Amino acid sequence: MESKDQNPKSWSNTQTYTMAVFCLILGLAAGYLQHSPDSAGASIPQSTIAPPPMPGGPSGQMNRPMPSAADMKRMADKQIAPLLADLQKNPKDPDLLAKIGHSYLAAQQLQDARQYYEQSVAVKATPETLNDLSYVYCSLGDVDKGIDTANRGLKIEPKNPKLLFNLGVYLWRGKSDPKGAIAAWEMFLKADPNNPKRAEVETMIAQAKKHLNLPPNTKTDKPSR
Repeated sequence: MESKDQNPKSWSNTQTYTMAVFCLILGLAAGYLQHSPDSAGASIPQSTIAPPPMPGGPSGQMNRPMPSAADMKRMADKQIAPLLADLQKNPKDPDLLAKIGHSYLAAQQLQDARQYYEQSVAVKATPETLNDLSYVYCSLGDVDKGIDTANRGLKIEPKNPKLLFNLGVYLWRGKSDPKGAIAAWEMFLKADPNNPKRAEVETMIAQAKKHLNLPPNTKTDKPSR
């Protein structure tokens, strides 16, 4: 929704440069997905490419208006236009649909990302796409659907470390279920004992074990710290 704030925030030259870098990342997102290997033993990437923090510029710098949500949507659509053109020729291509979903996810356009990921898994469900879709559902506030989608991916590939890692996070942070989170993370450690995330997961397990007696639906983010 486009902001109607009467006193919009502004960006310094440094911040404007940072946004340009972000747009470049968005433009390369499809190519990165196309050429990167998908290995269960690979390190677990972030579920989305978030824009870097916006540093404040020195006082006295020329400021520029901050783009609205609608502006961000238009920028994303422009970057993704070539993929959408290809989709016109191949409307049922699951890989292409997933690439478009990932690119919208990178631009924080969650509803659009959801639309294309759902179309992709309707044609061909893969653990990678189901993992991304589960993240989108949880980000939109539908944690139950996110968990169900992650479990759907694990039925296809029970030892997928990305899904196991994220499922533990969803169960802990979204459902306050430390027992379920611990089970998912312990499976993660067994599935990929040399994963770079091992130390982080071990720390989260130790913290979750301290909260096994929490009442249901108690909100906590302890394992993420």
